[in-house]
Amino acid sequence: MRHWNKELRMNRLFDESGKTVMVAMDHGQGGVKPGLAHPEHLLTSLVEARPDALLLSGGMARTYNYLFGRKNSPALVISSDFIVGNSIPQQSGEIEELRQSISVEECVRLGADAIKALLIFGRRDNHLQADNMAYIARLAEECDRWNLPLIVEPTTWGATLTDDIRAKVSLYADMARISAELGADLVKCDYVGTPEEYQAVVDNCPVPVAILGGAKAAPETIADTIESASSCGVCGVVFGRNVWQSEDPERMVQALKAITYRGDREEFLRLCK
Repeated sequence: MRHWNKELRMNRLFDESGKTVMVAMDHGQGGVKPGLAHPEHLLTSLVEARPDALLLSGGMARTYNYLFGRKNSPALVISSDFIVGNSIPQQSGEIEELRQSISVEECVRLGADAIKALLIFGRRDNHLQADNMAYIARLAEECDRWNLPLIVEPTTWGATLTDDIRAKVSLYADMARISAELGADLVKCDYVGTPEEYQAVVDNCPVPVAILGGAKAAPETIADTIESASSCGVCGVVFGRNVWQSEDPERMVQALKAITYRGDREEFLRLCK
């Protein structure tokens, strides 16, 4: 059973419907991404749109902390780590290295409602894989000490994973389960396969599963994905590029609320026009 302070923070991540619409904005840790060039203006508008939560890096959480002190402001989720694929921004490379970027205590000081951490599978070096898993377990223990929910994002970014392996839904069921076994309170995961196949991901994970958005997609594709995932019992969405790379990010948040909370595909597509 969670401590009541942790339960209060966990509840802030969800709407009255029991679903969540989070907007991920921690992509700037890799540099200036299209759509994230003017973070203060964008973040201010997204706070006004009132998604359930906004996911920021520690630096952005410090700089724009004042936006989260308002009544009914979104929950603040802080990304606790960063990846290194290349020492030069904009250059490709293998994603093997991961480092913690902010302490749990500092996240609490900044008023965070949750922390999000990466669990990268498929590394070439098993020692790095073990280090990442130990980091998640250690972070879960520390988060529990501070009554702060931990969101774990298991990924298939490792260099040893082929496209054929990445297409296997059973892999995502394993990754989600491992995340929970290490101490996650919520898992942020890719949606793959059919609803019937993905049901195993949700059923075998003892904590809520939310799907991530990935690359920008057409509205019809987004609607199909959310409807399929919702039929499996996922708790909501954590979308980044599909929000802040859209023509109207505030309107996109309202569209995501319509289809995630109420299953209103027609309203979603109308708001996406």
